[in-house]
Amino acid sequence: MVKVALTGVGFMGKTHLGIYQKLKNVEVVALCDVRKENTEIKTLDAGGNIQASSGSIDLSKVRKYTDFGKMIEDGGFDIVDICLPTFLHAAYSVRALEAGFNVFCEKPMAMTAAETDTMLKAVKKSGKLFSVGQCLRFWPAYVEVKRIIDSGTYGKPRYAEFARFSAPPTWGWDGWLLDAKRSGSAALDLHVHDVDMLLFLFGKPSSVRSNGFVERDEGVSHIASVYSYPGFAAASTGGWICSDSFGFNMRAFFVLEGATIELDFAKETPVVLCPKGGKKTPVPLQEGDGYYHELVDFTAGVEAGRLSGRVTGETAAESVKLTLTEIESVKKGKELQVRF
Repeated sequence: MVKVALTGVGFMGKTHLGIYQKLKNVEVVALCDVRKENTEIKTLDAGGNIQASSGSIDLSKVRKYTDFGKMIEDGGFDIVDICLPTFLHAAYSVRALEAGFNVFCEKPMAMTAAETDTMLKAVKKSGKLFSVGQCLRFWPAYVEVKRIIDSGTYGKPRYAEFARFSAPPTWGWDGWLLDAKRSGSAALDLHVHDVDMLLFLFGKPSSVRSNGFVERDEGVSHIASVYSYPGFAAASTGGWICSDSFGFNMRAFFVLEGATIELDFAKETPVVLCPKGGKKTPVPLQEGDGYYHELVDFTAGVEAGRLSGRVTGETAAESVKLTLTEIESVKKGKELQVRF
């Protein structure tokens, strides 16, 4: 049995709790949140762009804390799951690693490249297992797209496009998501998903040119980027400047030599394969979402003593660093070389 201590019981914390209660090999033994009332919740319903968990939950046998240090000191668990605001990711991950616990940290890994480097050093020094919630690498729709591309059945990719649109995330505690100093704004919090998928599918681009909407607090609330790769073109756009009635949608588009793949979560069939000379065919998808599959993967890895490696600290750090390069490109108004 893998025992988990979860800190941060907001939208994503509730999502993780809902998943853990479905896993037979996992037990949540401790909760920590600065808001004591959040450790006494009776329901998993929460605001957010994707309602992944709902229903009731019984936390009567779970130890509750408002002091992270006290929870770490008491111990009695294998994993510290960190669902705190982004500006706290680095410090709390390092504290948990140094105390000898495996760590699952929500995305993005950190606010700065320097913070990601500090976290990686702590992982190496501790010898503990570490991963980050870059959930698209586990999301069945994107998993199928990668499988199709990697198979080579339809030839090499010629064009790839990613898009992620949202209303402003007003559900965050104390408005932290809309505070660029605490979240990195939409570019780092939202767009980083597609940046990570771009790296997962195609590797590191040589350069990037980005434009975007810069808010008064210097946060980039919408970003559009074009990446340089040899032999094909790639682009992505995303942000949270849509009207409140829009909600959220993620989609992507891939043109291969012998087929086109459309991914759109606004449609009843999210992934459709369109081969040359053939008919449009819906692609069957595994049940569950990326949140579920990433936690199944991590907890199974902790139980086995070895992670799958689909998401690593290093890959998560690269996604942060490329996103920060894009933000820099927006503000400097020019194409930048990708150096990491």
